[in-house]
Amino acid sequence: MPAAVAAVEEAGRLGARIVCLPETGLPGHRDQARDVPDVSAEAIESAVGEVASAALRVGVVTILGAERPTAAGREIVSFVLDADGTRLGVQAKTQIDPSEEAHYVAGTGRRVFEAGGAVFGVAICHEAFRYPEIVRSLVLGGAQIVFVPHYVVTDDGSLPTHWCHPANPYNEKAILLRAMENTVYVGASNVAGPDQGSLTCVIAPDGSLVASLGYGEVGVVAADVELDRADRLLALRWAPERNA
Repeated sequence: MPAAVAAVEEAGRLGARIVCLPETGLPGHRDQARDVPDVSAEAIESAVGEVASAALRVGVVTILGAERPTAAGREIVSFVLDADGTRLGVQAKTQIDPSEEAHYVAGTGRRVFEAGGAVFGVAICHEAFRYPEIVRSLVLGGAQIVFVPHYVVTDDGSLPTHWCHPANPYNEKAILLRAMENTVYVGASNVAGPDQGSLTCVIAPDGSLVASLGYGEVGVVAADVELDRADRLLALRWAPERNA
């Protein structure tokens, strides 16, 4: 939780309106070698409250990755907190990776949010990488930006050096396509580490890299976006009646 608060405060210093934190930052993704302890629903709620207080202090809309204990099991979620600290809603991960099934259960529901001067949606990790239909549904719902909090590492423990290099995991290429095929911005947020498999970055509607952190670098990256470029043109041209 201190790292999440520090990231929100840094986003405020950088003048950001919206900040997206990685998948399951609270308490950490369970599909990793490091042991992640059981955390109660009450403890998660308390931590979310602390991050909401930080969002209020610096006036930044915050997308906070966490797990949510339920009767069926742990869901992966993103809490969306307004710049005044109020909770705008929660986006659950509805498509979990097969490797996550030992730790998590799928949630339900999909929505877009309007805050920080933009309309945006959240597609968590595997959802954006393997299910373009999810991103398309958010864009058809009005999203100009799709945020992709995720946890991706390399299979061999190496650290990439160049964005979208052919030797990198496929994930960067997938979200580049999500931006281009929908003509919207994508904001991707990964956990920093020695085997970080994809970049924390902002991708423009034409697929260009707007801003990024270095691989393995802990920090916050900020970018100015031109929302009139996120015209959603290619998504809106989809004609399902001609493809039945």
